[in-house]
Order: sequence, then structure tokens, then C-alpha cells
Amino acid sequence: MADDIHLIDIIQRTKELISEDSLEDAISFLERQLSEFENTPRFLNYLGQLHLQNSDPNSALNYLNHSLEIQNENAETLDNIGDTFFYLKNWEQAIISWKKACELDEKRFEIWEKVGNLYYDIGEYPQAIQAFLKYLEYDEKLEIFSIVATIYSKMGNDIESWNNLMKAEQIDPDNEQILQQIGQTYLELDNFDRAINYFMKVTKVNAENLSGWFQLGLAYELNQEHIQALEAFSKVVEIDPDNVLGYHHLASVYASIANIEEAMKNYEECLTIDPSFIEASISLASLHWASKEYKIALALLEDAKRFNSQDSRIYQLMGDIQEDSGDLDKAEENWKKASELEEG
Repeated sequence: MADDIHLIDIIQRTKELISEDSLEDAISFLERQLSEFENTPRFLNYLGQLHLQNSDPNSALNYLNHSLEIQNENAETLDNIGDTFFYLKNWEQAIISWKKACELDEKRFEIWEKVGNLYYDIGEYPQAIQAFLKYLEYDEKLEIFSIVATIYSKMGNDIESWNNLMKAEQIDPDNEQILQQIGQTYLELDNFDRAINYFMKVTKVNAENLSGWFQLGLAYELNQEHIQALEAFSKVVEIDPDNVLGYHHLASVYASIANIEEAMKNYEECLTIDPSFIEASISLASLHWASKEYKIALALLEDAKRFNSQDSRIYQLMGDIQEDSGDLDKAEENWKKASELEEG
């Protein structure tokens, strides 16, 4: 009992040193106590953790392996060894250690989240699902339902993806991340009305959610609700005045309702922010071409070539404009260049 109290005091002193931004001093202090606690797993585990925090995984493994020799079925040690192998990018050994820790102590179910995340990151989706479902046996965590839904979607299992999103929404009906994920799912299914409904919920929960406003505008645009789309994209550029895509979609919607002046204005704003934005250059040049402003259109495309000299669309459009303006020789030259780039 006295040894336990002494160890608690030592760990407390170590934590005080760490709080003073003296991690190396904390490690040195612990190692001076090593002769007394060299066969105490709790001490060795803590020392191993600190070495890992200090970016010294080899020393961490040295102490953790010694701890495992003393007590070979210690879940805490195995968890720490898993963390160390993860740091070393040894995914296989990290997973083996973490899984064994979970098997030894079911109270450490949070480790399944680390296992699932690692499987997900390396593209082992079925194993990731299995690990996350193990976690959900103990705790219905909203974020786990969300990532499981994402993985099922990537695997093409829309039904299970949807089931997990619905479970997440039941846990927290006002969670903007989940609402946005559901809205995105509806958007991908071309169910624009339901997508709009969910994106509107997102913007009500958080009026500064840039992605929520952008996706709301996109859903309105795809649903041919132009006025509402303009309102949503205007909110995007209000929140983020340098949002190129916001201005681009504003320009596209204005063009679709034949408000050419506003369309040009917003395309120009795109190019002010990002002169290399080729879609804005091509769209703006096309509008000037339609207005018979050939010189302006060609000048825009010449400028676009500085950033996108290998984009065949520039030369194709230049040729089309030159044909329309009567300059057939230059048109042929640019069409030939476009053809060569496409073949390449």
C-alpha cells in the first residue's frame, strides 16, 4: 500500500513538471526512480507514454515491452504499444496490439475507434466497419454512426449508409454535421427538395456554416430555383468574400436567367481573386463572344493561356471566336493546337 501511495506521489510530481512544459525533466525524474519501480507495469507504462510524447518511440517500446514481460496480459500496456507502433506507421502491429487490448478488457472499447479509423485510413473498409460496430456495441456515439455511414456509402451500400445516418439524427436532431451529411446524400440522389430541406436546417443551426449555404445554393440551382440559389450563394460570398466558387455559381445562375451584366461582374470577381480559374475565363469569354465583343473575349483567353497553356478548351474557343469574326487563318491555327493537345 505504501508503495502504491509513493508511486501516486511520483506520478503527480511528474504531471506537475509536464504542466511546467518540462517533459524532458519529467522523463529524467521518472528514470531516476527506475531502480525502485523497474518491475512495476504502471510505472513502466507511464514512462513509455512520456517517451512517445517526446517523439522517442524506440525508448517507449523498450519500457513497454519490459512491462509486458512482467505482466503479459496487461490491456493498458498493449494499448500503449499499439499507439507506439501507430506512431512508427507499423499498421499491422498497431492493430494486433489494440485488438488484443480490447479482448483482454472490454471496458477499453474506445480502442475500437482507433482500430476502425486506421482501417479506414488504409482503405480496409469491411474491417473498419467491423471495428466501428464493435464500438457501437458499448456506446452509440454520433460520430461513429456518421463515419460508418460514410464508409457504407463508399462501399456502395446506400441502405446501410442511410440507416446509420438516421440513427445519428435520432441521437442529435440539430447536429449540423449530420444534417449536412443527410442533405448531401439527398443531393447525390437528385432529391433536391429534401436536400434543400436539410441544408436549410444546417443554416438555421449555424448561420455561418459556409458549406451549408454553398450546398443549399447548389441544390436550389440544380432544382432551377434561381432566385433562392442567388440568395444562398450571396450568403456564401458574404461570409467569405474571397470564395471563388461562390462567385462562379452566382455568375452561372445570373447567366441562366439572362442577366448578362451581373454574370460578367461575378465572373470578373472570380478572376480578380484567382486569375488562373480557367472555368471563369472560358465562361466570361463566351459571354463577350455572344455579345460580339470579339477583342475582349480573345484578350481574356490570351490571358488565360498564361496559367493554362495546355488546356485545349482555350484554343478551341479562340478558334470558334476567330471564325465568327472572319479571321479563318488564325481560327485554323488554334483549332489545330486544340486538336494536338486533345490527342496528347
